[in-house]
Amino acid sequence: MTDLEGYGIDMATLREMHARWQQGASKSSLEIEYLGKVESHGKLFSSLVRRYLGIETEKRSSGALEIDRLRRLLHAHGIDPDTDP
Repeated sequence: MTDLEGYGIDMATLREMHARWQQGASKSSLEIEYLGKVESHGKLFSSLVRRYLGIETEKRSSGALEIDRLRRLLHAHGIDPDTDP
């Protein structure tokens, strides 16, 4: 994976990008402005912020959260959903 310098930014710039996103700027517009990337659709921003700042910017879907809840429930009742029946 390319480091921040490979994208032409540093930690201060990434923090600035994150602050602007928190204030309402879209991830994709920040990628275009700071990184010159039009094809990432916010995924690169999310990846860089997660990797270098340790901050998650994406929410898990309600379906994924429900699957996690059901898996915990199965485990609590001694059922391993990862093994064949």
